[in-house]
Amino acid sequence: MLRFAVLLALVPFLLFPAGRAAMAQEQAPPLIGITAITITAEIQAVIDGMRDRLAERGYRPRENIAFDIRDSAADPAAASNLIRDFVNRNVRVIVAITNPSIRIALAQDNRIPIVGTGLTMDQAWQITRDHRRRPITGIAESDTRADQFALIRVLAPEVITVAVPVDPINGPTAAQLQELVAIARAQDLTVTPLPVSVAENAVDESIRNLDPDTTALFLDVTVLPDAPVEALAAAAAGQRLRLFSNSEDSVIRGALATMVIEPYGIGQQLGDMVADILENPTAARRPFERARASHLVFNEEGRTVLDVSAIETEIADRQQSVIDWAETRTPRPKLKPAAPEAPPPLGVVRGIKVPTPRSKPLNP
Repeated sequence: MLRFAVLLALVPFLLFPAGRAAMAQEQAPPLIGITAITITAEIQAVIDGMRDRLAERGYRPRENIAFDIRDSAADPAAASNLIRDFVNRNVRVIVAITNPSIRIALAQDNRIPIVGTGLTMDQAWQITRDHRRRPITGIAESDTRADQFALIRVLAPEVITVAVPVDPINGPTAAQLQELVAIARAQDLTVTPLPVSVAENAVDESIRNLDPDTTALFLDVTVLPDAPVEALAAAAAGQRLRLFSNSEDSVIRGALATMVIEPYGIGQQLGDMVADILENPTAARRPFERARASHLVFNEEGRTVLDVSAIETEIADRQQSVIDWAETRTPRPKLKPAAPEAPPPLGVVRGIKVPTPRSKPLNP
């Protein structure tokens, strides 16, 4: 009699193989489909950061999550087939890295949440407008000026004024600094212009009137892309002023420090998004987030000026870290661009001896 009851219980599964497949699928860990047109070292670093962050959130491969990582070898048709395969395998989330991969994923009609990265904020807004009914979110890159002012707050809490180099030849200084004034206000900082001349490689004498105890310099390369960095660094050092920037190239050439966006940090943000979607699918409809500048890079003289241990403690809770000078051989913790070739010595500018730009320092 017992054997008959067991056979009756098995009848639906013997007659309907789909029922067995559904039960197996239900028991399987959620599958995350990851795709990119081409998986480069940078993209691999994004994937590594995402998987590590998911592990921190309790999602570990072969336990309660699975990954299918696909490279379409720069073939749009292959990329489309990969998305179709993800849909057939009922992945829980599609992670599309780079704008072309996101567009290809959106071209197919399905309701699987898409998490994207490798695009600008303007591209993200356009995608959101064009696909309002689709569950899509992600991380978009934008400028890091808000992160840089927050960095000044951490490294120099006594600073109340930020002097920003501007070249008067580019137009009214108020117009050049309009966006920065609003960003600085969020950190209780005021902005003042510091005139410079790119053509003459010169820094205005008014730098001597700045109080080094309450003032820092901030070189915004979006305002002054061809800034005379070496002249600024030498002038700042002569007045005991700290020079920050939103350009890592400027740090190589003499600025003190900057916060940078790097692939592994973007991956950590993606990992949080994927975990949030697994725990609450409505999270896939959140707006795109701005990529955080999650790592601090400082120049070779930074250790003599900065309390690195204190900084690491200060920023640990923000998923940020101190990089110092990273190697180019590995994408972790970041991929660092090669140091630019040093131009010829710049000579003397208004009595200030201007050094040849710094090259990448040796590892400590």
